[in-house]
Amino acid sequence: MNINTLNILADAISDVGSWHWWYVKDDMVHIQFCDIQLYDESKPEKETHTTDVLAVRFYNHAFAVFLDNLAEDKWYERLRNDDSVIYPVDTYDLVFDDSKEAGLLLNDYKNRITVKDFNGSETLSTAKHLLCARCGEVGFIVGGDEIVVVGKKGKYTGEEIEKL
Repeated sequence: MNINTLNILADAISDVGSWHWWYVKDDMVHIQFCDIQLYDESKPEKETHTTDVLAVRFYNHAFAVFLDNLAEDKWYERLRNDDSVIYPVDTYDLVFDDSKEAGLLLNDYKNRITVKDFNGSETLSTAKHLLCARCGEVGFIVGGDEIVVVGKKGKYTGEEIEKL
């Protein structure tokens, strides 16, 4: 996916979406968002906007670090285990492939929870792709060599994302 497509996706997620689940397996990180407003001009005028759940998956050299300013321990485990926990993404504060922004985000939070293979600025400088976001008192930086976007209908291509 090109950077224009990723910017469209970032705007769609951070407009009104929330981070509500994550999963890590082998060499994959899965970050899932709910309440994403997608526009589909092929639908009748009254139904052009649909709410969807979208996930961004990173493969190959995948990494994840969660950030917070909370006194609560293990909030990230509750996020993974309990789908009623959500963290609204700060409006238009989710970005792809911006290591400078990721570095700033890393310094904005006092606690770092390495979930998978994160080595600070070294990881940020060598990542092919990354995604970072502020979600109030929590945030995240995830990445890897390959990005795949999935929803209820399965995988989305770059062209499908641009249309939506």
